[in-house]
Amino acid sequence: MRVVFPSLSLVRLALSRLVRPLRVVLLAGLLAGGGQASALAQTAPRPAAPAAAPAMEPARSSMERIQVGSETRSYLLSRPAGPVPAQPRPTIIALHAAGQTSEGLRDYLGLEPAAQREGYVTVYPQGIGHVWNDGRPAAMRLKAVLTPGDDVPFLVALAQRLVEQGIADPARLYLMGISNGGFMVERMACEFAGLFAAYSVAMATAPANYREECHPERPVPIMFVHGTADGVIAWNGFWTPLGATLSAPDSAALYAKLDQCSEASDQDLPDIVGMDATTVSVRRYTQCADGVEVVLYKINRGGHQSPARVETKPGLATPFLGLRNRDIDMGEESLAFFARFRLGPPPAEMGAVPLPVPSPLKGSGQRRAEGAPKSPAQRGMSTQ
Repeated sequence: MRVVFPSLSLVRLALSRLVRPLRVVLLAGLLAGGGQASALAQTAPRPAAPAAAPAMEPARSSMERIQVGSETRSYLLSRPAGPVPAQPRPTIIALHAAGQTSEGLRDYLGLEPAAQREGYVTVYPQGIGHVWNDGRPAAMRLKAVLTPGDDVPFLVALAQRLVEQGIADPARLYLMGISNGGFMVERMACEFAGLFAAYSVAMATAPANYREECHPERPVPIMFVHGTADGVIAWNGFWTPLGATLSAPDSAALYAKLDQCSEASDQDLPDIVGMDATTVSVRRYTQCADGVEVVLYKINRGGHQSPARVETKPGLATPFLGLRNRDIDMGEESLAFFARFRLGPPPAEMGAVPLPVPSPLKGSGQRRAEGAPKSPAQRGMSTQ
């Protein structure tokens, strides 16, 4: 059988007839798609412009002054680095020991790293004569030799100024101090409990007269840190004919009673730095009125020193004050404690907060600021 193949011209003709409709379909599809792409390009939203970076401010410190009655007082103000805050910041006022300066406390305490990291403002006031007019009997503070200033009105006025300047959040103002400054913190906790949200004390116990004379206007969140080998402010307290201080455990128990706490628990903390020859245990009083808490850090074998895990610049006398614990950090523990507490809504005008009324903890016998009411004389070996 003979096979007849179509001629080449016939094959080309057949193919052209098949391809022509396909070209038309493809061209129509391309035209339609192009129109849709053009429409999408016209209706697609343009990408938003990147948000402007927030304004930043560097960390900075400055020495400030305030007139309180007849006294010109000073304080070191330290602000953290970071975005310019839209709202006032939480603020810690820290009180130095006897014989110390505001700069000396900043360098010794080691509070700045934690405060800078968490965005806290820190304030270091300066006591007149490098001492504070705390609530102990005057003779125990050698007041005839060391004349303090009018410190209660000073601290009240300082808190008011920080709030009025938009620096401090009035609901998150905190007060801490060491040694003589710690005793002053306790006085403020008794007399102006509504001014600060929480309190932190190192190397100071409660004067024995506080058992009858301390009546805070609200439950007080307070933290104590004390060494069992403190040779300046004894862990077990001390008594003289002129006055006495409670032991560290009894001091914490006093505030726990004032705060109506119903539970207490003890815990040994890890001995992280064995070379410091100290250990830490903590007693926590909980189930207190208004949800506050009282805490006592016991530094076993610790001296008249606040614990620190950061690099600090201790004073020349520091090596003679006993062992310093490195397992916990005073700044870190204080900030962690403070962060749990804040005050309710502030008064409409902070300026309406009155200057101190006569102290229930006996009169100060101190130099009076103008307009401050006169208190009866104090009764009364530590200068710390």
